[in-house]
Parts: sequence; C-alpha cells; structure tokens
Amino acid sequence: MKRALFLCLLPLPALAQTDDRGYLTAFLEDNLSGAGRQVVISGFEGALSSQARIAEITIADGAGVWLTLHDVVLDWNRSALLAGNVSVNELSAGEIILARRPVSEDTKAQPESGSFSLPELPVSVDIGRIAAERILLGPDVLGQPVEGRLEAALTLSGGIGDANLVLERRDEGPEGRITLTASYSNETQLLALDLSASEAAGGLVATALDLPGRPAAALQVHGTGPASDFIADVSLATDGQPRLKGRVVTKSGRGETGFAANVSGDVAPLFLPDYAEFFGNRVEVLGSGTAYADGRLNFSRVNLKAKALDLVGSLSLAANGSPNRFELQGRLAQKDGAAVLLPLSAAQPIRIQSGDMSVSYDKSKGEGWTAKIVAYGLDRDDFRASALDLTASGRITPDLFGATVAFTGEGLEPRDAATARALGSFVAGDAVLYYHKGEGGLAIPKLRLQGEDYNASATGARVAGLADALTLTGKVSAELEDLSRFAPLAKAPLEGAARAEVTGSFSPLTGAFDLATRTVGQNLRSGQILLDRLLTGQTEVSGHLRRDQSGTRLTDGKILGNGVDAGVSGVISSTASDLTAQVQMPDLSVLGPGFGGALQANAQLKGPLSGAAITATATGQSLRAGNAEINKLLAGESQMNVDLMLRDGAVQINRATLQNPEISADISGRADGSEQRLTLQAKLRNLGVLVPDFPGALTANGTVQRDSNGTTVDVASKGPGGIDATIKGRLGPTDNDLTIRGRAQAALANAFIVPRAIVGPVAFDLKLTGPLALSSLSGPITLERGRLSDPSLAFAFDGISARANLSGGQARVAATLPLTTTGKLAVAGTIGLAEPFSAALGITVQGVTIRDPDLFETLMNGELDLTGPVLSRPLLAGRVTLVETELRIPSTGFGGAAGLPELRHINEPADVRATRARAGLLAGATGAGRAGRGDLALDVTISAPNRVFVRGRGLDAELGGEVRLLGTLSALAPAGAFNLIRGRLDLLGKRFDLQEALLQLEGDLVPFLRMVASTENDGITTNVVIEGRADDPEVSFTSVPDMPEEEVLAQLLFGQDLQNLSPMQALQLANAVATLAGRGGQGVMGKLRQGIGVDNLDVKTTTEGGAELTAGKYIGKNAYTEVTVGQDGKSQINLNLDLTDSITLRGRADNDGQTGIGVFLEKDY
Repeated sequence: MKRALFLCLLPLPALAQTDDRGYLTAFLEDNLSGAGRQVVISGFEGALSSQARIAEITIADGAGVWLTLHDVVLDWNRSALLAGNVSVNELSAGEIILARRPVSEDTKAQPESGSFSLPELPVSVDIGRIAAERILLGPDVLGQPVEGRLEAALTLSGGIGDANLVLERRDEGPEGRITLTASYSNETQLLALDLSASEAAGGLVATALDLPGRPAAALQVHGTGPASDFIADVSLATDGQPRLKGRVVTKSGRGETGFAANVSGDVAPLFLPDYAEFFGNRVEVLGSGTAYADGRLNFSRVNLKAKALDLVGSLSLAANGSPNRFELQGRLAQKDGAAVLLPLSAAQPIRIQSGDMSVSYDKSKGEGWTAKIVAYGLDRDDFRASALDLTASGRITPDLFGATVAFTGEGLEPRDAATARALGSFVAGDAVLYYHKGEGGLAIPKLRLQGEDYNASATGARVAGLADALTLTGKVSAELEDLSRFAPLAKAPLEGAARAEVTGSFSPLTGAFDLATRTVGQNLRSGQILLDRLLTGQTEVSGHLRRDQSGTRLTDGKILGNGVDAGVSGVISSTASDLTAQVQMPDLSVLGPGFGGALQANAQLKGPLSGAAITATATGQSLRAGNAEINKLLAGESQMNVDLMLRDGAVQINRATLQNPEISADISGRADGSEQRLTLQAKLRNLGVLVPDFPGALTANGTVQRDSNGTTVDVASKGPGGIDATIKGRLGPTDNDLTIRGRAQAALANAFIVPRAIVGPVAFDLKLTGPLALSSLSGPITLERGRLSDPSLAFAFDGISARANLSGGQARVAATLPLTTTGKLAVAGTIGLAEPFSAALGITVQGVTIRDPDLFETLMNGELDLTGPVLSRPLLAGRVTLVETELRIPSTGFGGAAGLPELRHINEPADVRATRARAGLLAGATGAGRAGRGDLALDVTISAPNRVFVRGRGLDAELGGEVRLLGTLSALAPAGAFNLIRGRLDLLGKRFDLQEALLQLEGDLVPFLRMVASTENDGITTNVVIEGRADDPEVSFTSVPDMPEEEVLAQLLFGQDLQNLSPMQALQLANAVATLAGRGGQGVMGKLRQGIGVDNLDVKTTTEGGAELTAGKYIGKNAYTEVTVGQDGKSQINLNLDLTDSITLRGRADNDGQTGIGVFLEKDY
C-alpha cells in the first residue's frame, strides 16, 4: 500500500517537494511512536531529496520529553522508502539533549493479557556517520550534568579503511576524552589500532563505578602489525599509577589463528580497602586458544588468580557451537581460614568461609557431564547459611542436553525473625530437566523443594521457547503442614494445614495463563474469631482461571467450608465484564454460641470495568448474633439489596436497602459527573425493644454529598426519651471537619455491656477535626442522674454524675458514683480513646458500705489510682481504710454467694432464664464478673487497726491489722494479716476465751480464718479449732493428751467420758456440734453415731425452734426402729417392717399414749 502510494507520487516531484511533510512526518511519527513513547518531528524539509533537514525531533514518555535533537541533517537513500526502509548515510545534529532516562510504561494490572512477538522495526536504518556538535546530558542520567561533543568518520576506498572517533567533555566538569584511530589495508594486511580514554579526578567513570577517592583514570590500547601476527599492548592507570598492564597476541597460519592474553597488576586500590584480602597485591588473567577456519574454537587455558581466588579452566567448541570439552576448577578461600569479603556490593556485604567449584565434560570420553558447587559459611547482613551444596550431572549429545540436579541448604538463618520462622533452618530439593532439539523449550519432568514441615513440587513442567512467549506449563503442588510458621511473615496468627495444586500454563512475557487450582485447608486460623469458626474442619477453594487478550474468565469457582457454600463464575474485562457469585450459609450457629439463623446472598458485576454495575441481594432468616438485645432487632426475615456502580475506580451507590420487622433503612444516590448525592432514611420501629423504658420509633434521616473537594454530611436522629442528635460537616481524603451534637439515652449501650446495665440521659457536643480517628475528637460528653448495675455486685451506683472532655486522643473524666448502700466513689483523671486505652485515674472512696447479707459488711474510705493500659493488666494501687467490718460465719454449710448444688430448673420461664444468664449461672453463659473482665495488677494496702469483727456459730472476736494485696486479681499475693485483739466462743452457756485468731487472704477475696479456744479440766487441755475459708470453715477438736474428737468434746462441755453422758447431755452435745459445724459437721456426728452404737444419728430444729435428736438402728434384716427425743422431753418410737420390696408395715407410739399403724405400698417410676 505504501509502495503504491510512493509510485503514484513519483511523477509529481514538484508537488512532493512542497507537500511531502504531511505524509512522511506522519509515517515516521506513527511508526516510531508506541505505547509509552511519543515521537514528534518538526520542520521536516527536503524529505524526497538526498539532503533532508529536521529542525527538531522530540521523544516523550508519560512524564514528558526526555530526548531532543536540534538541527538534524539527514543524508539518505530516497529509493529505500519504496521498500518501507530508511537508509541513512550520515546523520548529524547541532545539539542532542538527553534530559533524563525514560520512564517505564505503566504496568497497572489489567484483566486482559498482553501479546508477544519478536521485535520488528517499522523501518530499517543504516547510518554511515553520526556527529553532534553539542551533547547535553541532564543530572539524572549520570548523576551530574554533562556537556560534550561527538565526531566520528569512516572511510572505505580502494581496499583501505580508516575510522576516527572523538568524544570529549566540554563543560566545566572534570576533563574527559575518548579517541579512537584505526586503519587496515587489504594489500599490506597491516592493522593499526590506537584507543585512548582518560578523565580527570572525579570524572564520570570513577563516579559511576564508585571508585574510592574518585581517581583520575587512563586506558590505553595500542597495536600495529600484520593481522596474521598482531600484538596489542593494554594498560590501565589511576592517578598516574599503573594498575593493569599486559599484552594481547594473535598469530595466523595454515587456516588457524592462535591468540593469547596476559594481563596482570594490582587492582586492589580500585576497590574499597575491605576487599584487599580478596585481591591481594596482584591479580593475573591468562588466556590462550585457537580459532580454526572451519568455525571450531578452542580455549586451551583460562586462568584468573587473586589472593583468595583461583579459577582454572578450558573450553572447546565444535563448528556448530556445541561443546566438545569444558572444564572449570575453582577455589575461594583464605589461606588462614578467615572469611572472605566478596567484591560484589558495598551496600550488602557478602562474606564466605570457603567455596569450591568443579565442572567437567569431555565428548571423547562419553556423553556425561558433572558439576559440584559447595559454599561454607555464607554471611550477609540479612542472611546466613552454614553450608550450601549443589550437585549436578547429565548428558550432552548433538540433539540433547539433560541434567539431574540436587541441592541442600543447612544452617539457614535469615536475620528477619519472620522469614527465619517461615523458611526453617534446612531446605533440600532436586530437579530433572532437559532440552531436546526439535521439541522446543526446556522440559522439567521433576522439581522438588523440601523444608522442615512443608514441601513443593512440579511435575510435567515445560518452558517454551522465546517464540512462544516463554510459556510455562505443568503441575505445581505444595503441602504446608503447619501454617503457624508463616504467621509472623503474614503478621497474622495463622494456624492449621493446607494443600494446594495448580495445573495449566502461564506466560511471564504476556501475563496470559490458563490454570486449574484447588486448595484444601484443615482447621485454618487467622485470628479473626468469626472467620476462624467458618474455617474449622476442612475448607476447600477451587476454580479454573483463564486470562487472554479478551479478559480473565473464572469458571467453577467454589468455596466449601464449615457451614459455607459459595460459588463464583464469569469474565472480567475492560470492555465487557459479567461475573456472578452466590453464598449459602444455612446454619449460622457454626459461628459460635449465641449465633444462629440462615443467610443466602447473590451478587453480579456486569459491564465495562471502568463503569461496571454491581448488584447484590442477601436474605437472612431468624438471625442471631450472640447478643440477646441485638437478636431482638434481627428476628424474622431480613432483606438487603445493593445497587452500585464502578466509575473510574471509585464505587458509586445507586441504591441500598435493609428491611426486617424492626429495622428499615434506605440509601439512594444520584450522580452528576464527579459529584454524588446520597439520601439516607433509617428507622427502628420500637426503641422499647432495646430500652423498655423508652418505647417508640427511632429515626435517622439526612444526606451525604460527595464531590472533588470531599464529602458533606448532614444527618439527624430523633427518638423517644429526648433522643435528638445531629452529625454535620465535611469529610475529606485526609482532613475532616464534623460536628456531632445532641442528646441520647445511656441505655442504648446496654446491648454491648451485657449483663451490666446503665440508664440516664446523655448529652454530647463534639467536634471531629483532622483525620477520621478518635484522636481527632474534642468536646464534652455528660451523664446526669445515671444508674449502673452489675449482677455480680451486691450494690448499684445510683445518681451518677459524670463528665468526659475529649481531646488529643484521650478523655479527661470527672465523675461521682453514689452507691445504693452508703457512700460514693469520686473518679478523676484521663483514659485513652484507642487501644490499649491507657488510663491515669484517681479513685476516692468516701464512706462506702459493701455487704453480702450472708457473709460480711464493711464501711471503708480510701484513695486509689488506676494506671496503665486498661485492656492489658492495668495497675490498681493505693490505700483503703476499713472503718468497721463484720464478718459473719454462715450458719449453714453453704457459702453466702453459692447456689444449691445439683439444682435443676424444670420448665423454667424465659424471664427467669434470662436473669440467670445475666448473672452467669447458665452453663456456657458469660455472666457478670466474667465477660470483658481483664486481669488487674494490684498494689493495695487494706488497713484496719481495729473493729474487724468475726461473729457466728458462738464466736465473737475483734481483730485488727493491715494487709497489702500484690499480684493480680486472678493470682493474689497478699502480705500481712488481721490478728486477734479480743474474743470468745460460747457453747451451751459456757464461755471460752480465744487464744488465737487470724484472718488473711489467700488467692482470692474470700478470707481465710483460724480461731482457737482452749480450756483445762482435770489435767486435760482441750481446744476448739475453727479453720478454713470464711464462707465454709471446718471445726475440729484437739486435746493434750491426745484423745478422739468425740471424747474431747464431751470433756470440753461436760467434763466426763462420752459413755457416761445422759440422753439429754447427748442431745446438747449434738446441738453444740451442729452449731459449730453449721450443720455440716458430719465428721464429728459420724464419730458420735459410732460411739453410741446406732445406725442413724441426726439433730433437727423443730418448727417451734427447739432441738430434736433422732437415733435409729436396724434390729433385724427387714426391721428398723427409731427413737426421737425433743428438748421439751417429748419422745416417740417408730417401727418399720419391710414385708416385700414394695410393701412396708409401719407403727408408732409416743409418751402421750398416741399410737398408729399402717400398710404402705411404694413403687419407683
């Protein structure tokens, strides 16, 4: 087409000379420009003549023009254009300006793959001469601005050729000059070569190579002689001192050319002083070989020798380039065994203890080749390895190259702890690969990597040739037995195991792929509680991905997990995407206790990626979220619909709705160019569902408008109980200005602090200035006439007055909390608004009474400080003074706060069950005192000089002392105790003075008691010991000399042996035991029963309050008799006779003459 156009133009030379600029300029600009490159040609004159001139050529990328040529003269071959070629004999420019290096093309990810072909220039270029009077390089090219001149010439005439080149620096920087003069004559076969390159100190080469001291440098290459016997001398000097010097020799004859080179010198000064031990004071390079006329090449010897390095090798190549022989032996080590610093990178020093290399092949001895490379003591700043070993062998034939490779790494120690944990200290692997002429590409039948508890492998892999875009095909598998090793690297608490497989093809040049993937995880953990519950057991992710020039297509995409069944399929492309997804969660109870219901969702992305429509619907049935209050809002069916639009990478909301029996919300949008306006309408049908004291609707209405300057918000909320709040202002990308003002009810927070509850009016007047973070909030929040209750406490706070001033990421708090008993707490100080919520709070205890009706009551004052991170064991320190305390020993064996053991609730009403749940009495329930309570470090001194009374079970004692509570709330470490001031023990009208009394804390807040009362009678000392936890102490009796407990008790109360007691004394004795033991003294009662010789002995309290003793005994296999004697002298005898297993004959008689007899039928069912 182009050639035909030129033929049409040939008869019109005059017209072409005046109108050729449009076509040729467009032709050159269009063909020389491309992706990320724009070529502009200005002032194109004489295009169809042999001398063309261009005023200016510029080449630009996405950042602008980077190369400019001025006053370009083109001496070219016009007829070559007929073939679409440009043949240039000479190209010169008055000025060439290289402002900077060109930037790379934008590599933003696209759903479509690229295409690949070997590069083809739109025109062929042949330039005989190039010259530039002024070359200007910007400071970004070589690190400093440079101005220079280029002049080059080449003549070829009559079998004689001459070449001359001069490139010199002409600015104010260090001098630099390169000259080349070369000539050759066919007749004499004389070759002359003279190359000289030099620059002053601080020049471009020394700076670019970062040579120490930036020395002056000079390179000389000089040689003259016949081509068949040519000798060239080479020298390199810095600062006038020779560094390298040598000779290169060629000699020809009888169809072959021999060559040899010997260059040596002291190059250590060219490197940092640290590299001196590697180079030493002499480096030598030797080489010799022969080139044959038929194309064969033989390097008979190659040797590189330095102080720490010795490499020796040889190479022989056939005429077709295939190897006939090669050998390379190398040793890297210091003679004294010290580590060697390699001259590779000053920014990343690399040291090695020693290294050995051996590679060999000789076709005359067979097809096999071998290689072994070993390195010991590799040490970098970021990585160390004690040993690295690579062993390889294979075959070489004219049509085949094959290799089997094995490698190991031992003592691997990445400096980065996360990388070290992931990699482990040992890796090993092996591979088989081959290249077969005619098959194309490299085949890798086997590739395996093995770590401590992970492995990866590739099978059937192949790397295609360059013409096929280096496409990789095959199957890759990986097994990770313990994902926790990758947790530090992922910065997430990963756990579990995984297995993955990928099969298909991938081209690194075009980005195209066609892959089938399958990943199976077992008991995966990510640190996200709800997500982890979905990942319990087996989780499988699979699908087929294909990316080509039309886009990326996903088919059969599936996610199967614990209660999750999701699928996704479709295509994503820049012009027409169509992607759909479905999620099924039939039983949300898998999310954990308290969760439930069912959820299903569908979504679709459709249209061009720059403006795709996204729609989604979700339906929930009887949803439960683990919170009883929130569950009330989710009852019934919940329906959500979303309609979005992608515009230039941003998400635009068209419509979003949420609807269920209690909640309705509607967000609608309207877009106009870059602006979008959203209208918000939301309603809670009845706030009384959450806060029973405030029935009625809670509404929120407003607008959100987004434009290029940010987002404007204007939302208002109203509801019962005086709820009236507004949010107004502007949101920006980094700066915000919002006003949050209004009134609300504190009870709205109850859903989030269960089982605690708070009520009272709240007012707030806040500003958010700066980034969207809590630290940007300022202003007051107040609570008046508030009430806070906690089921774990025997009191509530009523009449709370609190104020928190927010500023600088913390709240300055001042609050008064009166107790429903007596007294109040005053709290003042600061607490952070973000984790870990660091606190510095002072707490004043003023006349506070705390009581447990069954256990204690105390009146206290004190000063305490709470400091440190609230969520991570803050410190509570200070001093509390107990004004008066009474500790009551329970009259029963049950502690005051405990429940009845083995008690089952049958047909329990819902409100009763809810109350027990709030109190933490249900199995699996989180009650008060459990939920949300972090540990608390303690340093609190409890002081009570006196008036600590311990009373109950005949005991009346006063104690005093001081206790310091250290440790934590969950692991107390108390020091000190409360000791006896005075006290007594009353039993059966007898008073015993206490000789010892102790009250101290051991591990929790229920005190430990030890009380001892003693008396002496007839040389026998008897003791009553009450010892144990205050809510359930134990009673024991001891004596000197040692006697059984029942004898000790008889002596203690009546001064005589147990066998000599009258029935009434026995009754009194049993009653005393019951008093002391709190009806829990079965040990003593059992011994009394055995001493008296009866099968049953029991003490009861009558309805009139008197004591009653019952003694019973089996007088035969089926006959049982029982005698009951009351404190008032009344008695009764009972007789039971078992006739069969289910029929019993019963009779009774008392001291008043009353009798009775009956037959009873009993049946278990």
